[in-house]
Amino acid sequence: MDTALSNFLFDFDGTLADSLSAIVLITNRLAPEFGFRPTPLAEVEALKGLTARQLIRYSGIPLLKIPALLRRVRAELSQQGGHITPCPGVIEVIRTLYAQHHTLAVVTSNSPATVEAFLAAHDLTHCFLSVDGGGTLFRKGKLIMRCLEKHQLVPRETVYVGDEIRDIDAAQFAGVRPVSVTWGFNSRPLLMKMSPDWLIDDPELLLAIADQL
Repeated sequence: MDTALSNFLFDFDGTLADSLSAIVLITNRLAPEFGFRPTPLAEVEALKGLTARQLIRYSGIPLLKIPALLRRVRAELSQQGGHITPCPGVIEVIRTLYAQHHTLAVVTSNSPATVEAFLAAHDLTHCFLSVDGGGTLFRKGKLIMRCLEKHQLVPRETVYVGDEIRDIDAAQFAGVRPVSVTWGFNSRPLLMKMSPDWLIDDPELLLAIADQL
């Protein structure tokens, strides 16, 4: 198959952007207002072994307050979009994939404005066909399907690159192939349990995946 036909859809937080520390600081600041337990920075690494649902239970966030909390976190993070650090090695790989004529897009539960500010700050806007974002934590699958339909992308020629269990679920829901990365929010052992099509520790391995599509 001509590799020029392969499509890479990317999650944002923890996959392209090293935004974990910023998100933790924002949510900790909002914790008293929303009535949940702040997360000590020393515990963050251990929490990578929890799924999103387990993390919600651990923190004690009232379920009814999650939508409002997400809106606040997204709003505050959008003010930092241009200052968020990219995950190491990702920028170079994105530019290479674009130069090889792969189709690239971002599908995230974060705000599109945050992603767009990040892409502009790192001169990557031209590399991506679109940014689809927003919604709830657990409906990425529908966002992926919307992206596929909008750009007439073939699911079997498409991968979704993400760092969490819910990204694997979303990819499988949409009928695309999940690529899990270990430099983000979930740990390698947790990701392995879900048997993604690929599990990678280095962004450069995305170039090898591109050759297989």
